[in-house]
Amino acid sequence: MKVAAIVFTLCVTTLPALAADDGAKQHARDFATKAAISNMFEVEAGKIEIAKGRADDAKQFAQDMVKDHGKAATMLHDAAAQDGVALPDALDDEHKQKLAALQQSDPSNLDQAYLSTQLTAHQQAVELFDAYSKKGPDGQLKRSAEKLLPDLRMHLTRVQALTSK
Repeated sequence: MKVAAIVFTLCVTTLPALAADDGAKQHARDFATKAAISNMFEVEAGKIEIAKGRADDAKQFAQDMVKDHGKAATMLHDAAAQDGVALPDALDDEHKQKLAALQQSDPSNLDQAYLSTQLTAHQQAVELFDAYSKKGPDGQLKRSAEKLLPDLRMHLTRVQALTSK
């Protein structure tokens, strides 16, 4: 009877902790996946603008996004590895379609199409990183989200200025 009571007590006390740990791990995986895809999209969209865009200010923004999001990708990769979270190595279908649409944009509309995608992407990224930096489980991914958030906010401010011209 004592053994049954001990087993019961262990189950009652450790299972909720394991479930919470699984929830934290899933939260980290979800964030890391969305952040990695967002980052890859920023880089690839920037490359399209650099190659085909006409407006110097949009092309400069794209060059900065390729550089900044390239650095962010390295930081996220390292943080995910330290937290034991695997990152996707390819875009999801939604972002592939957005890139295809950007690639097929009429040259006279490409700059505006690029900036429009950047506005939405940075609004979503700021929201994602802000939420995770506040409510994500402690770890390297959370610290990276906190560190990258000011840059993302600055990118959002820049693209808002460019789209309001």
